[in-house]
Amino acid sequence: MTKAFLRAENIVSGYGKLHVINGANIHIDEREMVTVIGPNGSGKSTLIKTLIGLVKIFDGRVTIRDEERGWLDVQTRKRQMKPDEIIREGIPLGYVPQLNNVFPSLTIEENLKMGLFVKKWDSYYHERSEQIFESFPILRERINQRASLLSGGERQMLALARALMPAPKLLILDEPTAALAPNLAEEMLQLIVSLKNTAGISILLVEQRAKRSLELSDRGYVLVTGMIAAKGPAKELLSEDKIRKLYLGDRAKKEKEVG
Repeated sequence: MTKAFLRAENIVSGYGKLHVINGANIHIDEREMVTVIGPNGSGKSTLIKTLIGLVKIFDGRVTIRDEERGWLDVQTRKRQMKPDEIIREGIPLGYVPQLNNVFPSLTIEENLKMGLFVKKWDSYYHERSEQIFESFPILRERINQRASLLSGGERQMLALARALMPAPKLLILDEPTAALAPNLAEEMLQLIVSLKNTAGISILLVEQRAKRSLELSDRGYVLVTGMIAAKGPAKELLSEDKIRKLYLGDRAKKEKEVG
């Protein structure tokens, strides 16, 4: 039986006095991939940023299960941990923002070391980097190259690799295929799935390729105006006519009609 790794209960969050997320409930189990879909402006990025302390929480609770310490409060309206505090507490989270997600003036090696800013670089870096290069061999080849000289796909790989450096148990990804060509986008999604299957990492994904990401996921949520409009196994969401029509595009609808 799988266990929940992260729970977000009745989350209300936003910017200033503006409420963007209005009472959302989600959870991510161990070793599962969960995709959040919804129209532009529905609050998808705000929701996942709330989970890691980048967006103010007005109400609700975020907890993460630690094998030794039990359930840990990451965020409540009385106490909201910042991203660096979450990492310093040893909570195993990794996060990749949508764009502008590398340090362009730093080399690939320096970017990777930034993923270990709370650990001793020399002793741990070499151990983790060797493991990372098995999944990203092109980064080893260009280890001394500045990130500003990388292609869009290579930058996305670097951002993902950096998030993996502290060996997270939950990886939160905000549109990791943004601005990538279709073949590179598919390669990136397959790599993400392999991380779940081989490394046992839980994945929480916001992805513009909604249909494809659901096809690869275990469960999904549909977010509309800051509220969860639908949830369930990914296959069930893909099969629902209303969801296919409203959130997966006409192409998905036509595929069903032809099939």
